[in-house]
Amino acid sequence: MPEQQDQELFDEIVRHIGEFVESDVSYLTPDSHLATSIEGMSSLKLVELLLYLEDCFNLEFDDSVVGRLESMRDLVHYVRDLRNAQQQPA
Repeated sequence: MPEQQDQELFDEIVRHIGEFVESDVSYLTPDSHLATSIEGMSSLKLVELLLYLEDCFNLEFDDSVVGRLESMRDLVHYVRDLRNAQQQPA
Protein backbone atom coordinates (compact mmCIF):
# COMPACT_ATOMS: atom_id res chain seq x y z
CA MET A 1 0.00 0.00 0.00
CA PRO A 2 1.86 3.13 -1.21
CA GLU A 3 -0.22 5.52 0.94
CA GLN A 4 1.09 3.90 4.14
CA GLN A 5 4.68 4.17 2.90
CA ASP A 6 4.10 7.81 1.96
CA GLN A 7 2.68 8.51 5.44
CA GLU A 8 5.70 6.91 7.09
CA LEU A 9 8.05 8.87 4.84
CA PHE A 10 6.09 12.07 5.54
CA ASP A 11 6.43 11.48 9.29
CA GLU A 12 10.16 10.85 8.90
CA ILE A 13 10.64 14.03 6.86
CA VAL A 14 8.65 16.07 9.41
CA ARG A 15 10.85 14.67 12.18
CA HIS A 16 14.02 15.65 10.28
CA ILE A 17 12.64 19.14 9.55
CA GLY A 18 11.89 19.54 13.26
CA GLU A 19 15.47 18.54 14.09
CA PHE A 20 16.79 21.01 11.52
CA VAL A 21 14.74 24.02 12.65
CA GLU A 22 14.93 22.91 16.29
CA SER A 23 11.23 23.39 16.89
CA ASP A 24 7.94 21.53 16.78
CA VAL A 25 6.69 21.20 13.20
CA SER A 26 4.05 18.56 13.91
CA TYR A 27 1.47 20.98 12.45
CA LEU A 28 2.81 20.33 8.94
CA THR A 29 0.48 18.57 6.52
CA PRO A 30 1.08 17.19 3.01
CA ASP A 31 -0.36 20.46 1.68
CA SER A 32 1.94 22.66 3.78
CA HIS A 33 4.05 24.99 1.66
CA LEU A 34 7.76 24.48 2.34
CA ALA A 35 8.76 28.14 2.09
CA THR A 36 5.88 29.67 4.04
CA SER A 37 4.60 27.03 6.48
CA ILE A 38 7.83 26.58 8.41
CA GLU A 39 8.57 29.54 10.68
CA GLY A 40 11.76 31.39 9.79
CA MET A 41 12.23 29.59 6.48
CA SER A 42 14.07 31.79 3.99
CA SER A 43 15.20 30.66 0.54
CA LEU A 44 18.73 30.13 1.90
CA LYS A 45 17.44 28.20 4.90
CA LEU A 46 15.33 26.06 2.56
CA VAL A 47 18.43 25.16 0.54
CA GLU A 48 20.22 24.27 3.79
CA LEU A 49 17.23 22.15 4.83
CA LEU A 50 17.28 20.25 1.55
CA LEU A 51 21.03 19.63 1.95
CA TYR A 52 20.32 18.35 5.46
CA LEU A 53 17.62 16.03 4.12
CA GLU A 54 20.03 14.74 1.47
CA ASP A 55 22.33 13.68 4.29
CA CYS A 56 19.50 12.20 6.35
CA PHE A 57 18.26 10.04 3.47
CA ASN A 58 21.65 9.50 1.81
CA LEU A 59 20.26 10.88 -1.46
CA GLU A 60 21.37 13.53 -3.91
CA PHE A 61 18.69 16.00 -4.97
CA ASP A 62 18.76 17.34 -8.51
CA ASP A 63 19.16 21.13 -8.38
CA SER A 64 16.77 21.58 -11.31
CA VAL A 65 14.02 19.77 -9.38
CA VAL A 66 14.61 21.38 -6.01
CA GLY A 67 13.21 24.72 -7.19
CA ARG A 68 9.93 23.02 -8.06
CA LEU A 69 9.43 21.43 -4.63
CA GLU A 70 6.72 23.62 -3.14
CA SER A 71 4.69 21.46 -0.78
CA MET A 72 5.45 18.73 1.70
CA ARG A 73 3.67 16.35 -0.68
CA ASP A 74 6.08 17.32 -3.48
CA LEU A 75 9.01 16.63 -1.16
CA VAL A 76 7.64 13.25 -0.02
CA HIS A 77 7.03 12.13 -3.61
CA TYR A 78 10.47 13.32 -4.70
CA VAL A 79 12.28 11.50 -1.87
CA ARG A 80 10.19 8.38 -2.48
CA ASP A 81 10.95 8.42 -6.21
CA LEU A 82 14.68 8.95 -5.59
CA ARG A 83 14.75 6.07 -3.12
CA ASN A 84 12.95 3.81 -5.58
CA ALA A 85 15.36 4.76 -8.36
CA GLN A 86 18.30 3.95 -6.08
CA GLN A 87 16.88 0.51 -5.37
CA GLN A 88 16.58 -0.38 -9.06
CA PRO A 89 19.41 -2.52 -10.38
CA ALA A 90 21.74 -0.55 -12.60
